[in-house]
Amino acid sequence: MSAIEHVELTTASGQSFQLAEAVPAEAEVVRQLLVEAAEWMQRSGIDQWKPEFFSLQAVQAYFNHRRIFVAYDRGTPAGMFTLQNSDPGYWKENDDPDYYYLHRLTVSVPYRSCGLGKAMLEWAVEKAGRDRKKGLRLDCRRISGKLNSFYQNQGFRFKGISEQADHLANLYER
Repeated sequence: MSAIEHVELTTASGQSFQLAEAVPAEAEVVRQLLVEAAEWMQRSGIDQWKPEFFSLQAVQAYFNHRRIFVAYDRGTPAGMFTLQNSDPGYWKENDDPDYYYLHRLTVSVPYRSCGLGKAMLEWAVEKAGRDRKKGLRLDCRRISGKLNSFYQNQGFRFKGISEQADHLANLYER
């Protein structure tokens, strides 16, 4: 676990996790979480992430323009997300560096349904406030009904639709 930023996250069910900002030496940990999520999506019939998207080189490049946070359960990687200061690819003319943009929210299969995703989102919203940002923004594929409902249930407000090359994305803000 890195020592850049460390906090304890406690889920609504009372389970505790250590959230740490990752360093480039942890790229393989991040890659494994993303590949696991992509494999789960494929098994579940969700055509979104593919394991080959997450080569070690691709994940290492994330550190050039994103901050990566990993949640650990007593040293075991349990979830992750990234934050960035800009996202013109999705937000286009509404891109605003006064927001954080969250991507790649991922919870490892054994930790799903314990509230870790919600706890990581809440921490990211609070971090945006601590860092004097206007808020937190994210996008979600329009066809992902369950995931869109999850974000709306966490207080994210629908802000519009972003047309991408291969899909439509709903834009959310909190």
